[in-house]
Amino acid sequence: MIRVGLAGFSQGYYATEYMSYLERFKEISVAAVCDCGESEEYVKECALTTAQAFSEKMKAPLVHDYEEFLQCELDAVLICSETADHVRMAKAALERGLHVFISKPLCFSPDDAALLGRTPHNKVLLCGNPLKYEQSVEEMHARLAAGEIGSVHSLRITVSHPAMTAQAWERDPARSGGPFGTYAVYLFDLARWLTGQRLVWLCALGENFATPEIPGPDTIKIIGRCSGGTHVVLELFSSIRHEYPFVEMEAVGEQGTLITRNRNYSTVSQTQAGAVPGTLRTSNMTVGEMEHFLACIRGQDVPRCSLSDMAYTVRCLDAAQKSMASGRPAELPREEETT
Repeated sequence: MIRVGLAGFSQGYYATEYMSYLERFKEISVAAVCDCGESEEYVKECALTTAQAFSEKMKAPLVHDYEEFLQCELDAVLICSETADHVRMAKAALERGLHVFISKPLCFSPDDAALLGRTPHNKVLLCGNPLKYEQSVEEMHARLAAGEIGSVHSLRITVSHPAMTAQAWERDPARSGGPFGTYAVYLFDLARWLTGQRLVWLCALGENFATPEIPGPDTIKIIGRCSGGTHVVLELFSSIRHEYPFVEMEAVGEQGTLITRNRNYSTVSQTQAGAVPGTLRTSNMTVGEMEHFLACIRGQDVPRCSLSDMAYTVRCLDAAQKSMASGRPAELPREEETT
């Protein structure tokens, strides 16, 4: 049996969905649920259930203190607390020899990412990025890696997701990272994953159009150049309130283009031979993350979203914020300078 515990309800839907899915496996035992000392009102606002009700549903004890929670008989922990607490909680779990999954985003501080990187461990550390398990993204990655359109000249990724404003912690960038800190993981991590290249230069522009209750931009546009010469355009829209695809991607290569609209087909291939639709989309991203986490624990796979990936993403986030503040482009440090 793999004894798994849930730490925190701040991530709401993801926290309960992750654990509810794992609980169905015969090899999984839900060992404990921790509300991290938050009130039942707080938990219900975030997760639409109370910690007591969810622990009873999971047939697991409810613990209020995180240190006490770590003393339970655990093999793995899902950290779904406020973002500002992720690194501290993950560090403590790794030091106790536990496998760790951390909800997106890992953190929004390069110093925090470096602190976790200095924590010795021999267990699985999987960082959250649900879009790496979305069918259109997975198919785009596989087709680009296979060289279907040759060398990629440019890549555009657009993410549209309303800013999270329901809870006080989500409206506070120091606790949540704000819209950019929350969703930039999609832009930067996917650009690197899809191209196999890291950003070396970027210029960012941001503005707050729809959420004055959150200090900072909710709509951002970034242009950048990658280490292999690919040009990227990364866009985040938290201000679009009408129905709009969650993610759109377009890769332009020397032999054609790959496009996804995230509606019916996973991708559409457009070349001189014609347009060919991909498969119909059927993916469940939360299920994909948990299946991958279990595969990593079993030794059947390696983390698709590693600490190194998230440390890189945080450096990109930091560079983009500096570019928005100064109105000037920013260069990213070489990889070896940050390890």
